[in-house]
Amino acid sequence: MNIGVIADTHVGEFLDRLPGTALGALAGSDLILHAGDLSDGSVIPALERIAPVVAVHGDHDLPSTPDLPRRAVVQAGGLRIGLVHGRRTAADIAVIAAHWAARRRLRFDMGRSRAMAREFRRHDVDVVVFGHWHEAVITHVEGVLVFSPGAVCPWGSLQGGRPPRPGAAGVADRVVRRYRQQLGDTAMRASVGRLVTGPHGVRAEVIPLDAA
Repeated sequence: MNIGVIADTHVGEFLDRLPGTALGALAGSDLILHAGDLSDGSVIPALERIAPVVAVHGDHDLPSTPDLPRRAVVQAGGLRIGLVHGRRTAADIAVIAAHWAARRRLRFDMGRSRAMAREFRRHDVDVVVFGHWHEAVITHVEGVLVFSPGAVCPWGSLQGGRPPRPGAAGVADRVVRRYRQQLGDTAMRASVGRLVTGPHGVRAEVIPLDAA
């Protein structure tokens, strides 16, 4: 089974529409999981032209977004898949501050992947899919595959080289811009993902949209 995975599209907020490269990369999916921050509800029917969609609520979803659950457990391809967006915590602020001070990429995430796995510790899942941080992740936590496909709109409010916003939001934009620059060009490429299931288990893949 081919399960398309997408997150942080931010359509109607920072992007006008879902890029054709994203739709092309997800073509052939049997099911599509959206890990939040659609931000506009038009994303769901666009994806449903390819395959059935399961989506969860994100912290940037607009009023036009349907009422979505904050988490879901999906049974597909013989797997139980936990789907969640993720949420900003004090640990996130600490990660950004540490990168800001170091002026370089640091190889730690303050337990982000473990926190995502804990979201479903009572649900006996095989895979956890999340978004929110705009960076692709493929790892395992206590036997559970933890996967983020990265973001369709990785730079968020700075997408397309936009200038920082005015006021306090602009201060945050400048901090986040330097943090994301320190992640490197590969981390900040727009991407979607895929879970491929079969007799030998499940494999996660990240699909850069400039190569799709």
